[in-house]
Amino acid sequence: MPLDLGIKNLSDFFPGLREGTVNLLYGSPGSGKTIIGIQYLMSGASKNEDTLYISLDESAYEVKKDFEEMDWTIDAINVIDAVPSSKKREINPYREVTQITEVLSMREVSSKSHMREIDVFNLRATLKNILTKRNFKRIVLDSLTSLKLFYTIGVEPEEAAIAFVDFLRVLQDTTVLIIADDFDDLNNVMRMMDTVLRIEREGNDFTLEIVKSSYLLKKTFHSLSLTKSGFVVE
Repeated sequence: MPLDLGIKNLSDFFPGLREGTVNLLYGSPGSGKTIIGIQYLMSGASKNEDTLYISLDESAYEVKKDFEEMDWTIDAINVIDAVPSSKKREINPYREVTQITEVLSMREVSSKSHMREIDVFNLRATLKNILTKRNFKRIVLDSLTSLKLFYTIGVEPEEAAIAFVDFLRVLQDTTVLIIADDFDDLNNVMRMMDTVLRIEREGNDFTLEIVKSSYLLKKTFHSLSLTKSGFVVE
């Protein structure tokens, strides 16, 4: 059974993401990618599904603040706050890497920052350990763009990110939505995806493009409106 994105009226045209798949949503900064990611998780949480947001770009505290003015709360979503404390992402292997062990609900998020340094292998090992204990139905990785910057000296960032995506593909009971910026070279990643979505913004006008889907034979475009309840199909 497909997992809907939580966007009102979209299911009339697009059933959703296939269970147990890895999928991509990309677009320019500020186009609404994170909003769609959170709506996807909120839809699952409303059905009592266990959901997880992996925050690599903004701290969990900042994400929570971003959604304070919405008509719904994101408290039920779980989060791994994996934003490093420094902007210098190239770190020495095995020395400055902090192990992430804590999964919080957004309800528990209160502090503005955590002092840590992370690499992509550390994050993958952490997630593997967490998933042996909990079966998340939906996961959002935000974002692939930031993930490519989480590398240690001597490691090719693109290869490390691809390896991380490949790891996510083996999670048979979990449906993953990966967020990325549209200026990335996404060709290799797209080939690994079941569904690829793109969101574009011009002023207050938003368009969601179904670039690739096993449900569809050709691209489709849907106009979105942003409301206090999130995106809706016009």
